[in-house]
Amino acid sequence: MELGELELAVLTALRTLGEATTGDLHREVRKKRDVAYTSVTTTLYRLVDKDLVQMRRESEKKVFYSVKDGKAYERVMSMMMRRMVDSFGAAAISYVLENPGSLSPQEIAELRRMIAQTKVKEAPDGERSP
Repeated sequence: MELGELELAVLTALRTLGEATTGDLHREVRKKRDVAYTSVTTTLYRLVDKDLVQMRRESEKKVFYSVKDGKAYERVMSMMMRRMVDSFGAAAISYVLENPGSLSPQEIAELRRMIAQTKVKEAPDGERSP
């Protein structure tokens, strides 16, 4: 499943805000790019259809959106990370670890654990990689 540039921008804004209305998301996305309110709305519907975003209705007019962690989210993230690694090699992962942005220390530790686990899985004949 591919994600477009606006879909990524909306997901980023949603992760920043946590739970948000379409208006909140539109304001957040507009901080970095010029985009119409209707484009954000359409993008949200697409992300809901892709099972990456969930919606919660508070009333007829008040709808809140949030990132939906789960298999679809993991699949997209895995595909994107694989593309980065395929394109840029280990430098992509090194960059993320050296420039964590808003990642928490726990998230960085989890990334390091996942890398170590992958090295063990990929080592020939069960040998441990350095």
